[in-house]
This record gives sequence, C-alpha cells and structure tokens, in this order.
Amino acid sequence: MRAVENMVRRFLEGPSGHQKVVVNLGCGFDPLPFQFLNRDAALCQNAKFIDVDHHKLMVKKRDIITQCPALRDLLSDAQLTPETDSILLRSKEYVGIGCDLGDLSELDAALSGVIGLDQASILCIAEVSITYMEVELADALLRFMPMLSNDVNFCLLEQYFPEGPHHPFAAVMMKDFLKLQCPLHSVHKYPSLRQQEQRFRGSGWTNAKATNLWELWNDPTFVTEDERLSLDSIEAFDEWEEFALFASHHFLLSASIRKTAAAELEPPDGLGEALIEPSPLALTPLCSPKLTNKRRFGAILPTSANTFGLHGGLGQQTRLSSTDEYTVSKSKTASGEMPPLDVEPRMCHTITQFYGQDCLLVGGRAAPKKVMADCWLRHSGRWNRTDSLPTPLYRHCATAVNLGGNDAYVLIYGGKTNNGDVLGAWFLWNVSKGWQEATVANQSPTARFGASIVNIDGQSGVVFGGMSRYAVVLDDFWTWKLVKSSDGRIHVELNNLTETIGASSPLDKWLGRFGASITTTAVGCFIIGGVARHCCIPQAYEIMLLNKNALDGLVLAPNIPLLTAVGLDLESIGPRPLLVGHSSCKVGDDDVLIVGGGALCFSFGIYWNESTWLLQSAKSKAINGWSLCEPSTNGQDANPLEEVSTTTVDERPNVNSPEMEIIPRINISTPQEFQRVVDKAKPVILSGLDLGTCVKTWRKEYLEKAIGRDRKVVVHEAKSENMNFHTKNFSYVTKEFGKFIDEIYDGSRQYLRSVSSVNPMEQPANLAQDFPGLRGDFHLPPELSFVSENAHSFPLRLSGPVVLWLHYDVMANVLCQIQGDKRLILYPPSDVLRLGFAPGASSSSINIFKNMSDTSPYSPPNTHPHEARLRPGDVLFIPPLWPHTANPINGVSIAVNAFFRNIDRGYAAGRDVYGNRDLQAYERGRMEVDKIARSFDGLPRDMARFYMDRLADELRRKAHT
Repeated sequence: MRAVENMVRRFLEGPSGHQKVVVNLGCGFDPLPFQFLNRDAALCQNAKFIDVDHHKLMVKKRDIITQCPALRDLLSDAQLTPETDSILLRSKEYVGIGCDLGDLSELDAALSGVIGLDQASILCIAEVSITYMEVELADALLRFMPMLSNDVNFCLLEQYFPEGPHHPFAAVMMKDFLKLQCPLHSVHKYPSLRQQEQRFRGSGWTNAKATNLWELWNDPTFVTEDERLSLDSIEAFDEWEEFALFASHHFLLSASIRKTAAAELEPPDGLGEALIEPSPLALTPLCSPKLTNKRRFGAILPTSANTFGLHGGLGQQTRLSSTDEYTVSKSKTASGEMPPLDVEPRMCHTITQFYGQDCLLVGGRAAPKKVMADCWLRHSGRWNRTDSLPTPLYRHCATAVNLGGNDAYVLIYGGKTNNGDVLGAWFLWNVSKGWQEATVANQSPTARFGASIVNIDGQSGVVFGGMSRYAVVLDDFWTWKLVKSSDGRIHVELNNLTETIGASSPLDKWLGRFGASITTTAVGCFIIGGVARHCCIPQAYEIMLLNKNALDGLVLAPNIPLLTAVGLDLESIGPRPLLVGHSSCKVGDDDVLIVGGGALCFSFGIYWNESTWLLQSAKSKAINGWSLCEPSTNGQDANPLEEVSTTTVDERPNVNSPEMEIIPRINISTPQEFQRVVDKAKPVILSGLDLGTCVKTWRKEYLEKAIGRDRKVVVHEAKSENMNFHTKNFSYVTKEFGKFIDEIYDGSRQYLRSVSSVNPMEQPANLAQDFPGLRGDFHLPPELSFVSENAHSFPLRLSGPVVLWLHYDVMANVLCQIQGDKRLILYPPSDVLRLGFAPGASSSSINIFKNMSDTSPYSPPNTHPHEARLRPGDVLFIPPLWPHTANPINGVSIAVNAFFRNIDRGYAAGRDVYGNRDLQAYERGRMEVDKIARSFDGLPRDMARFYMDRLADELRRKAHT
C-alpha cells in the first residue's frame, strides 16, 4: 500500500550513520523490496530488506524470486540454503526468513544471524499481518522488536473501529474475514487509534502516533495534488464515499524508540467531540418484510402529500431508470407520474421541485465518463424533455429560486463533467429562457462537486462542503445571493464565512461533507450523512441541523446557534443506516424521511439500507408508516431499460388473463416414444411409469429414518407464500433434516432443493450419492433411458406451502412427483420477453400465483400459459427454456428432478451445478452486445439510439428467419 511505501521511503531517505534495515513482518508475497531495488537503486545502496513469514510461504516466495530473472538479477551473491533452515535466501540486499512470528527465540536467532542488528537502523513494517496472530503473541512481538537495536522504528497498517464494530462498514468487513476463516484479533482489544498508540507505548516504544488512511490521503506529503489528479488518467473514479469509508477504517501507526520519531504524523488539533445536548428528535426505522428494493445515488421525486418517488440511482446490478414510490396511504398503488422511458438510467443527478408538483430533472451519469446533459421537466403531471445543460454534469447541487414574476427558476452549482473537470460555475434555468450562466460578482469559492446548497429566502442561501478537483473534502462555508442587474443579467454575490463559523461553532469541523443530503423543514435545514474530511463521521454528528434564522440577512447572528448536532442513539431501535448514497425528503411540516443508500465495502461485500428512516420529534407517538408501493403491471409502463422487471400480481390490469392450455397426459412404453416427446419440445405429463417404491414409502417417518434426523440440510426459509429470487424474500438456513421436515409438515413456508453432499460448489446434485438411504427407492424406468444416459443431475425437492419463483432451465428435465399434489404454470420460450426476465437472468420477479389458494393465476397479456397438475407417480417433461412456476397443493410436496442434456454441443463452458447456465452462444453474444453499445459512446444519444434500434431489428429478423 502506498502509505507503507511512503514510510519506507522516508526511512531510507533519513540521515543515519548505520546500515538501514527494513524488516517486513508477515510479508506474504509483497514485492516491496524489489520495487525499491528496481526503481530506487541509489536509495538502497546502504539498505537491506528482510522478509519474514511462515516457512512454507517463504519457500514458495524464494522459488519465485530465484526462478524469475527480473527479480533474481536485482540481488548480488544470492545464496540458497537448505529448506530446513530459517534463513532461506541471503544476499547483500535481501534476506528471506521462514519463521513463526510467535516463536521469538527462532526469530531472534534468524535476525541475529543475518546482520549485527545492534549496529543498524531498523524499520519494522507489518501491513495487515500481525492482526491475524493471537493478541498475546502479537503484543509479545511488539515488546521484542525494540530490543534489536538502539534505533528501531515500527510502521503498522491495520484495521480499526472508528465508530465501533456495529458500524455497517465495520460489520461487513468483519463478517467477510470470518467467512474467510481468518478473523482479525487485534482490532477487538485495540479498536481505537488512541488504544493502538497506548499499546505501543506500553510495549517499550517511546513514541507512537496513529493516523487513519483517509486523513493521510488529504496529506500532500503522502499524496501530492498532481498524483491525485493523475489517477483519473488511469481510470475515471467516482466511488469516493466508499474509498473514504475504507480508508477511515484503516490506520497507519508510526512508532520509534527515539524521542523525535513520528512527530510529523501528529493528527490535526480540534477533532475532539463537542458537547451533545439530548436530542429532541428520534429516528424511527421501518424494515419492510415484503419489498426490499435497493438503490443508491437516486434522486427524490415529489408526487403528492402522501407519496414521493426515488428515481434512478445504482441498483443491485446496474444503473436504473425506474422509480420506487413510497407512501403512507393504505393504498399501495404507484401513482404513475414518473419519468418516461426516454430518460436513460442514471445516478448522481438532481430533481428539483418548484411550483406545486412541477419539477426539473438535471444531468447525472452512467459511467463516470458517460455524463449526461439532458434535462426533463414535469409540468401538470406530464414529462417532456427541455433545454439541455451547457455542459454535461453530475454530482452538482441544485435548488429552486424565486426571482419575481411568474417564471420558476432552478439554480445549480458545481459538478463534474465528462472529461473529469470540476466546475465552479453557477447556472440558472427557467422555462422561457432555458439555461444561462450566472456570473460571479466578487470572490469565487474553490470549484467543487458533491457539495451542499441551502436556500434561505428564495434568492439567497449558503453552500458548503463538496470535493475539490484534487479529491479533498472542502470545509469552507459561503453565502450566496442572486442579484439582477439593470440589463436583466443575473449575478451571484458570494461571501466567505468560514472563519466566522469556525470561531462561533465547535461543530464546524463536521459541516464540510461530500455527498450529504440536504432537507429543509419548518424545524430547519437537516444535513444528513456523507463523508467528512478527516475521518468517519461519528454517529452523534452524522445528522446536523442548520438554523436558517441564525443567518438572517446572510450575517451570522451572535446569539443564535447556527449548528446543532442531532445526536441520535440508534442502538435501541434498530440497525444503524449507512448514510452514503442515500436520499432524504421532507414529509409533513417538520419530519424528514431517509431512503435508499448503502455502499460497496471494498472487497468485503456490499451493504444496503433496507429500511426507511423517519426523523421526527422524540415526543411524537407516530410510527413510521412509509413503505414501498407495488409497481404497476401495465405492460405499457414496463421499462425496457430496467435491470429487473418488478411486475407483481397485487395490481393486475383490468384485462382478462390469457386462456390457459391444459398440458396433455400420455402413456409411453418405449424409449423411442420418449425420444419423440423430446424432439417435439412440448411439455407433457407421462402417466403409468414405474418410479420405484418411493411413491409408496416416502412418508415423513420413512424419510426421517432413511435420511437421518441429524443430517444437516440447507433450506429456503420464506417470509411470504411467494418466494422471489430477486428481492430475496427468503433466507438460506442450515438446519437438521428432522427439524425441517417437522416444520414443513406443520405448515412452515420452507423449501429444500438438495445440493451435492460432496462438493456443492463444484458438483451437481445426485440423489443416490447425496442420500444413500434413498438410493434403492427411486429409479428412472427403461422408457426414460435417454434421460439416464444423458443425465446431468438428480436433485431432491421437498416443499411446504410456498410458491417457487418463475424461472427457466437451460437443460431439459423430467419432474417426478413422488408425494403430494403440485400445480405448475409453464410458458413457451417465445413468451420470455413478456415475463420480466432481465438480460442474463434466468429468474423473473413476476408472481403468477397471488397466493397458495389462488385458483385463477395471472398471466401477463399476450402470453400463452400451460397448466400441469401432478399427482404422485406423474412425470412432467419440461423442455429447455420453458419458464415455469410451481405451487404445491394440499400439504407437503416431494419430487425428484432429473436434468439431462438433449443437445450435443453449445452448453456453457465450465461447471454448471444447477443446469441453468445459458448457452455459450448467448453468454458470448451478451459480451458482443456490450461492445456494440460501447462503440456508440460519444455520439448524441438520439443518433446512437437510432442505429442501435436498427441493429436490434436486424438481429430480430435473423432470429425469425
């Protein structure tokens, strides 16, 4: 990591009369010594690098070094020693030691055998390594290292908990390390920076200073402004909140046994906590058990007093063009006054409300270099495209302003462009004149993006925070005022109040933020979330209240506090939201609702806010009733740009469902007859086949004995009768088979689809191998020999009262019903575009059955549903690519699926555990489609769409010829 490299460079550049020795404790395969030897040979003239790690790892590292000429040639007089020795590779510049860091006697002997360390200046580095050791052993190592010489320094990079282990980022991080079976130890005993410093001072180190990496990012001695700017030339970057969270949860500690070391890493003064008064506000969550749509970096869209929308943003797979609508009314039906299909999927855009429900949607981006200039106006409930921005922009801030007369105005400031430029311009829009730039009449703030703007009286306000072109969060505070000159031009007058605010409020250090949301109510202006300049924002300051009355006339009133920390305590009411990428809006007169948000927590995983959060008076007895509306199922409203169709059956259109075709029952007596069935590729029910004794014997008591009540199985535990693969309204739960079967026979909503007992990630299910006690009970009859000869897998299915989601299988299969009755609805492959399958997805979110007792399942218009009712002993042939859903009837359903290959070639390369990977031609085709779409980058959107539509039509014609 750059921070450690910087510390090593400082050490090597420092004055010393002794040899410089860099000891990397727990080095892994870190190439740091060879990077320095290659790039800075002159700096390494009097230096030696020593790598220490487990013996087996260091043997592999030694072999890599000696077998790679580019590495080997950097070493002079390299000597290999027997693998039984601790010192495995020795040269003038480099030594590799294989040693357990917990064995201090072995480590002491190895280091003493390398060099006279008492005559050396030593820097020990440990980059996320000793935290994997037991804390007692790691602390013993820290006590041992100062005894090596009279000049020993230490550089430690590790994780810590700036806001405790329950902060969403910290929780995701720790869960990932536990999943990888390499838990972090030190962070639990020393969770804070001060505790880490005390840890070193108590272990014989004179000085110890710890600084989080986000603060080091802002330090020009670690990363220069030019270096930050150069990053965009490598790859456009816009994950600043996520980077800040990662860096804020890691620290660099510099320690020394000399009195003068590490002084330059002193953290800035004034980051202590201000006094927090008891908050008059409370944050009330509502965790919806049914709808868990997830998006971040969307924009709030007003709809009515009881509803609002969250438009666009980044979803679970891609950027979105749809709108989630939230309501407190009993009717959960979406209003439909949403941006039209022509509005491309986007994030980091603004929607600004002015007269009534009229609003203006401005800019945003797809990728960081695919920035948008288009603007859309909703007037009297109708959306139309309006004047485009003078330049494409995203992460700008916007507010409605009133300049007199009947025209509505929207003011935007800052933002980032296609080529990565950060703007400091002010643009003003109205419906009659379009966009015009408002010139700055006096001093100008630093250009920024991701800033916050507040409107105080319709013509003036404040702007603060955001990030500069050098990727540093700004902590200044400016007032702005629009002034119309005699010639009709609009100017912006700006005044810098940063020093005044800093002198009057101890909370000003938490005012400068990047990516905060701003919501104004009768109480004041709420500043919610985002990331700050120095560290992770403490929970007490994450929501701040700015009192507009303290800025009457844009002058700071002496006796009215400008800022108040809301200081919410969330531990007693639910999980803490991750307030980045979120949105907020005013509801009622005084309350604020927070929706959406979350972050990709580095490689540890992703965290989504799955609640709505109502900020209201602590005295209020009102509950948070804001929940997500069910989207419309009107086919004309379906969005072809959306990543996932969210059609449900709760709001069915007033049209007759297509007529249901009953799947025929037939009897076959030879393999040839079944071959003809396969060739016709139409579903049929095969009756009268011999499946073995299972049809008679597989009752509850028999299965308990044959499988074993203690056998562990992974089951789907559903929250509702309809399982939905996209919203994941179920949990994967590992439990004993005996408990599972007891529960489903008692009516529990659970479902078992067996997986391989040997290697579930690599091998498909095999009934005979996975459940030896059932091996002799089930067999495929001779008539289905084609299935046996081309078999892929044989999963066992046990289901309680729960409906399986609509999906298709790429491989053909026969579903053998053993116990219970089951009803299936199937659709021909030609219906796939009408059934809500997202590109590349084999599962749909459409619920065909409204509930378990639904006797009239809903099918979307212009589809061709087929119905099958299975009884014990029936075998349903399901051809490839026929979407289907299953509903058990009258209790528990038990079945065996037999998947088989019915084509000779074309299946996806590599493993396919479930038999539902799309054909290789389709997987490759999707990559080609993406290349074709990217080839139109840089063209006007309407021209690109014209030609892409023509290409799509050409491909469609080829598909039907």
